[in-house]
Amino acid sequence: MFDWHTSKVVYQIFPDRFNIGDGKTAKQKENEGLYPLPGQRTVDWKEKPKRTGDRTQQLLFWGGDLKGITEKIDYIKSLGAEIIYLTPIFYAHTNHKYDTIDFFRIDPAFGTLQDFKELCETAHQKDLKIILDGVFNHVGFASKWFNGLNLFPEKGAYQSPNSPYRDYFYFSGDKYRSWVNSGSLPELNLDNPELQEILFTGKNSVVKYWLKQGADGWRIDCAHDIGNLNHIIVEAAKSVKPDALIIGEVWNYPKGWNEFARLDGIMNYHFRSLVIDLLKADMPVETVAKIMKDTVEDCGIDYLSKCWNMLSSHDVPRLSNLFDNERDIRLAIALQFSFPGVPMIYYGEELEMTGGEDPENRDAMRWENLSNSPERLNFYKKLTEIRKKKIALQIGSFGILYTSQPDRTIVFKRSTERIDDLLLIAFNLSFEKVQFKTYINESTLMTGTLFRDLFTGETFRTDVSNITLQVEPRSFRILEPIIERVPDRYTPYKRV
Repeated sequence: MFDWHTSKVVYQIFPDRFNIGDGKTAKQKENEGLYPLPGQRTVDWKEKPKRTGDRTQQLLFWGGDLKGITEKIDYIKSLGAEIIYLTPIFYAHTNHKYDTIDFFRIDPAFGTLQDFKELCETAHQKDLKIILDGVFNHVGFASKWFNGLNLFPEKGAYQSPNSPYRDYFYFSGDKYRSWVNSGSLPELNLDNPELQEILFTGKNSVVKYWLKQGADGWRIDCAHDIGNLNHIIVEAAKSVKPDALIIGEVWNYPKGWNEFARLDGIMNYHFRSLVIDLLKADMPVETVAKIMKDTVEDCGIDYLSKCWNMLSSHDVPRLSNLFDNERDIRLAIALQFSFPGVPMIYYGEELEMTGGEDPENRDAMRWENLSNSPERLNFYKKLTEIRKKKIALQIGSFGILYTSQPDRTIVFKRSTERIDDLLLIAFNLSFEKVQFKTYINESTLMTGTLFRDLFTGETFRTDVSNITLQVEPRSFRILEPIIERVPDRYTPYKRV
């Protein structure tokens, strides 16, 4: 089933690190009083984020904001990306903003409500969508409901058992439950009807309010923690915007989250793990091919096609730190764009940025790398162009094909009911050039049909139902059939 977002490519942005609007510096913004909370301070754009050991790195700011993103809409569009996923933008203490203070307020360091509306309007004019990060499992220690830093005159749950917000949280005496026992992120009691009304179900709930302001959907943080309550979020969102996209952060096997939680899709970290095991030879090639096949059959192609194919994000290392060379990075990206699912590019990957574990993976955007014409940038552009043109990569069925070199190669097809849409995707995981034969189970694929490599232009001819391919070491091919139907020339495809 076609869904508006299955044809798109997602571009994830960590707002503080992407771009500063109006030509300002972080220091200028600090002098304007935009970083007033305890411990907050700015650093130079070129400074590298590092772990401090006491979490104070979370209070360092590089100055990126919503205006800065709006100014770069054309750049994002030029990549072929059409969905912008923003990590949290609401008022919070840290630079990552997963510690919400006020759900109804844009963080002043990021801008104003008007800045957000202008971002949405500009994006929509360019046919781009905006997806917000909904952090509903927990809030920040400084939240107005918890008030751990005494920022608000009204007593919060942390200060008094008589606080009107006490039942928004889980308390046992003076002890409270926090996400992964961090202490800084008290978990919300989402079973509380009053809290559900504020966040989800009310006429002007958080979920509904920001969709009305121009957002096109939500990525639900910690959706695995929220569990079957996700369906309340989905129903609330679609009640005001029926085509709103709701994606869950789930670090599990994908199956079922579209059913019991009603999510449109999840961030597919299962896919990421599989790709890493394949390219690092931690799992036999044949086994990975079988897991791919089983995953698609088990989860269902329609649902899996709506999940986001992950390789890197603000939570995991960047590609340059994950793999040893650009050749393997290309293999990973090619898998990301050809396996069922919506590819998600983490900002800066196209500019070959580096970064290990958090916070190193949240470096400021290296715009100067554009002057070096990074090869990966053009590689992404080529793949987004192919994906946009090829319906089989968006919603097509998936099938693993048998090969004569199953220990070194993976070949699968993406197809629709039209033979013209058929694509063969072949990967050579060995360190030698490989020639191998693969059989194609397509009854209307005529013998003698030429297949063209969409990157190199090379052609290969079928013989009955098989084709012999050559693939360079640690490389891949994306092949399309050359099918012509012209009145004055013979073609076996005249009636198919």
